[in-house]
Amino acid sequence: MHVKLIKHLVDLGFQENESRIYLAILELGSGTVTDISKVAGLNRTTGYDILERLCLYGMVHRSVTGKKRIYAAEPLSRLGHFLENKKKQAERRLEDLKHVLPDLQSVHKTELKPVIKFAEGTDAMQNLYLNILDAKSTIYSILNLKNYAETFHEFGDYQLAERMKRGIKQKCLTIDTDMSRWWYDKTYKGNKKREENTQYRWLPWDGRYSTGGEIMIFDDKVIGMLSRASENVAFEITSQTVSDFLKIIFEMAWEKTGETKIETKIKKKN
Repeated sequence: MHVKLIKHLVDLGFQENESRIYLAILELGSGTVTDISKVAGLNRTTGYDILERLCLYGMVHRSVTGKKRIYAAEPLSRLGHFLENKKKQAERRLEDLKHVLPDLQSVHKTELKPVIKFAEGTDAMQNLYLNILDAKSTIYSILNLKNYAETFHEFGDYQLAERMKRGIKQKCLTIDTDMSRWWYDKTYKGNKKREENTQYRWLPWDGRYSTGGEIMIFDDKVIGMLSRASENVAFEITSQTVSDFLKIIFEMAWEKTGETKIETKIKKKN
């Protein structure tokens, strides 16, 4: 059999044995279950089941000659219809999931102990970060954009657009650096809708502390993006208790900063 063609068909949504049977029909032009199954390298029973399935897909048709069933492939343009049907089925299932998910969540027993995940490298870190798009509450963020925005600024634009679409709000306690100001001015300043969605309050830069990246607290999760070159790792802690402790600390710090932005003198060029 054509290994590459089988792989291509599998990538298009066929099962491997379906790919084998379909290619066998294309090679033969038409044939009985026995003939097609033999070329495909499958037993007759399996071949029959798959041929009937391909008929349902609209990829194959059957006819009867005497006592024999003869199968032949429909025009190759039917592959497009097959993929369209797959797409529609997936869309329906996504809609069904929205209705089923609350019931599944109601019976899901989460672990009492904190669950911790790690991700290393830019791509893995970004994938973990995207969990914030499932947030059901305001995201509390502690942020130092120095050595963070330089690497993740394009991804930051993407996640902001997605977060805005979903109406997820965010409060950011941001360490006041040149990079942080640049990011805020570029992304939020003068855009009323974005400023209402994502509130910034500024913390004085303090050289005693080594920070780079972001800590986000929401729902029962804490996600950390540690972006300094020596770290370049992300983590996620799932624990209502840990999350609630950090929310208390964040809210105290948020109130202490007040409504106005703190204009700080950067003691060290960043």
